[in-house]
Amino acid sequence: MASSADAKPKPWAPTSSNFTPRYAGPSPESMTPVQLALRRSILASRPGTGLSGPFGPWLAVPEIAAPSQELGRTVRYDTSLSRRESELVILLTGAKFQSEAEFDIHVGEAWRAGIGWDVIHSIPRGALLPELEAGGASEENAPVFSVREVERALLPALAREHGEGQVEATPNGQFSAKEREIAIVRFAAELLERNAVRDETYAAAKEVLGGRDSVLVEITAIIGYYAYVAYTLNVFRIPSSAEPPT
Repeated sequence: MASSADAKPKPWAPTSSNFTPRYAGPSPESMTPVQLALRRSILASRPGTGLSGPFGPWLAVPEIAAPSQELGRTVRYDTSLSRRESELVILLTGAKFQSEAEFDIHVGEAWRAGIGWDVIHSIPRGALLPELEAGGASEENAPVFSVREVERALLPALAREHGEGQVEATPNGQFSAKEREIAIVRFAAELLERNAVRDETYAAAKEVLGGRDSVLVEITAIIGYYAYVAYTLNVFRIPSSAEPPT
């Protein structure tokens, strides 16, 4: 969790909790035996969150839901990235795809992983749905996601957080936790904005991450999976049931 210097969080108001779903998935009464078995498996593996997020719509097609569940578990819990690093990548993905539910769901996870409020609020997200519907949004007060905005706002916030001693050093590595996170964020932001990364971005991230291409595979997989989640949440307008972290 964030340090005592940041222990009193700034208010976080979820923007997706009042969404009305277009489609929340099949009802249990209408499910096939295969769907019911998969539903039980998902509920057993997610005792705190149940069928929230994309799992309801995915259950309409068990052949999609089953491998999606397994891939999600892998990229969320079984990579070499720290929880904090992984949540940074997920928040960036939610921001890029303007998936308010994805961002809302993972704000609490990010906070519990030690990411402070200044960092969270520095992630460029563009105009959010309530602002668009109210006609009050503009790029001036809601900068869209871009590498430039990440460099301008997010990276300085990360540097301040590390400089204030809020993040433990990463053991057994030549590079610091700050250097790792900056390399991961730059790689992720460039991939999200440009759908590819330049040779110099790839080489810089690989060097900081221990010279292992496999870590870049993991980051790319996290982005790909959560882009898929974001599309699902956006299309079916799934609300977040996550409570603001305290």
